[in-house]
Amino acid sequence: MRILQIYYEPIPSGQTVHVVSLSKGLVLRGHDVSVVLPDLLQSIAHEYRDGGIEVISLPMWKLFWPVKSMVTFVNLIQFQKYDLVHVHSQEAGVIARGLAHLAGARRVFYTPQTVDIRNNRWQNAYILLEYMLAHLTEQIFSVCQVDADRMVSWGIPEEKVSVIPNGIELSIFNNLEDRYAACRRLGLNPDYPVIMQVGRLSPQKDPEMFLNGAHRVLRICPNAQLVWIGEGPLFNRVQSGVKTLGLQNNIHLLGRIDQAYRCMVAADVVTLTSRWEGVPYSLLEAMACSKPVVSTAVNGCPEVVLNSKTGFLVDVGDASGWADRVLQLLANPQLAKSMGSAGRQHVEAKFSLSEMLSKVEQVYIGKGKAH
Repeated sequence: MRILQIYYEPIPSGQTVHVVSLSKGLVLRGHDVSVVLPDLLQSIAHEYRDGGIEVISLPMWKLFWPVKSMVTFVNLIQFQKYDLVHVHSQEAGVIARGLAHLAGARRVFYTPQTVDIRNNRWQNAYILLEYMLAHLTEQIFSVCQVDADRMVSWGIPEEKVSVIPNGIELSIFNNLEDRYAACRRLGLNPDYPVIMQVGRLSPQKDPEMFLNGAHRVLRICPNAQLVWIGEGPLFNRVQSGVKTLGLQNNIHLLGRIDQAYRCMVAADVVTLTSRWEGVPYSLLEAMACSKPVVSTAVNGCPEVVLNSKTGFLVDVGDASGWADRVLQLLANPQLAKSMGSAGRQHVEAKFSLSEMLSKVEQVYIGKGKAH
């Protein structure tokens, strides 16, 4: 089967992890895969090519493509005769599905990852757009049940929506370096607690909640080391906030690190402070490393984090509750260890890459919805 994948994001993040792992897995299952990605991500094109995937890089922005890019995309579909086009991300979904339909694509699939947007004022307009574009889409893959239910409530036919959670290759987590070595590599003191978060420094991830929570944690545990791995538009603002609080010795902004999951072995607790999500890879990776997690209870996060079993869930913006749960885990290593073990078991049971690939392939070959 000849498959064209396309997505948009400005910098590598969970979306890249998803499309790379899906594309490589499909190649290993005998499919011919090409990927269209924004020229902003040219630096990670090798991750696809190393897996035998053709890469087409086009200039594109969040909700605008140059005319030349649109023409190139339409011509690509018309002349390459792909069996299907799979569009990833809300931004690409707005433009690419219409263009794919215009180009006469045989079948169009769509994975939005999340069904929330940053500006709530435009949420109703977005819902209407998703409803209309669903008519051009054979199947929509929701990464969590709660978002699937929301799309159906918008009027999108239930038979068009399949729930296929994100999945990870668990074997890569079996032979990571030990905590001491990972701390030393990151410039951290292995004798002191480490609280880690991985993700873009963007409004979605709510780094302000992380900073406020960190301040509260450090009042009780002054030796704690709070680490954020990732880059993004709020990096400079967060860095200024750390200085304003006088916490430069305790809060470490490490920027983007390739294969950030390898750093998670250094952590005692991994957190997520997002205002909205789908099924975040950072939580899956933390749990695959047998780490307890503290996350906001948004979208698919309660499907990943079993509250009080594999970690703790808190309300959006609840920095005090977040800090209390982090401190509870730091004060009770046995609880943290048992939650970490339970998290690994949960990921093995529900979020493997193999299962994700099988479900996607099942829908691709026309065997109906994934269950």
